[in-house]
Amino acid sequence: MNRRELLTAMPLAFAAASLPLIATAESAPQPLNPGDSTWDRIQKSKTLRIGAPVMEPWYFKDSSGSDLPGAVVSNGVTWRGVGISFAKAVADAMNVQLEIVETTWANAVAGLQTGQFDTFVLLDATPARALSVNFIPTPLLWYPLALLAKDDAKIENWQQINDPSFTIGVGLGTTWDEFITKEAPKANISRFQSSAEIFAAFQAGRINAGLISAVAADLARARIGSGKTLVPAPKVYIPGGIAVRQESDSRWLNYLNTCAGYFYYTGKSQQFYETFLKFRGIDPKSVIPVQRESA
Repeated sequence: MNRRELLTAMPLAFAAASLPLIATAESAPQPLNPGDSTWDRIQKSKTLRIGAPVMEPWYFKDSSGSDLPGAVVSNGVTWRGVGISFAKAVADAMNVQLEIVETTWANAVAGLQTGQFDTFVLLDATPARALSVNFIPTPLLWYPLALLAKDDAKIENWQQINDPSFTIGVGLGTTWDEFITKEAPKANISRFQSSAEIFAAFQAGRINAGLISAVAADLARARIGSGKTLVPAPKVYIPGGIAVRQESDSRWLNYLNTCAGYFYYTGKSQQFYETFLKFRGIDPKSVIPVQRESA
């Protein structure tokens, strides 16, 4: 795969780190009636709306329209991914229709506030975001901070890369940027605007490794055809959060919390991930699981 193909294939991995200031126009807001909560709206309309930014393996628009396992059709568009599978399972349990509202990571918080969608799945819970939206207590999954490293790399802990001769790529201004600056201040840190730029730099040999999530690293090396995913000690796990609109009625938040816990501990969250991997032709046994106890 050449650099242009790689940049096209791999979406942004750091877009979710920015806190939105205004809503975009992907979906017209649907204000709640006076006295209605999100739970009331879903029950009355018999429709659950999920915000869906395009980023693998969470949200993916399948232009082929394949009917392989994991496909969910909304408004004539075939979607796949962990977030989509979770939302479909929740909608089925509630006996309501699932409506997928295409949006952006930057619009996640504003979209919830203005009623564009009822939940946003796999949004990292941060203190800044928690000022504007609520996060359910139970994560849908966990993914560790990892290195996309060369095939012959042997890195067991973060201190091994704390060396000026080691060049590591990281997303500018992300939590991971802050982490590696603290853990390996002597390393030669190259900062990029997107994960695609990190992958291109790695493929071109301009960096020794890229600091990203294990999920992103596994998908990238499968496409590049080289490299391996390493999780140095001490392991740092990031929870895959689920956000909802702030409101006094807690029924919707509590219900999603029950769903997330049930799907996680029964292995369904891991199955959602593996279904997408198989669609992409990746052996689930070759990647790091999103169920923390199995890692």
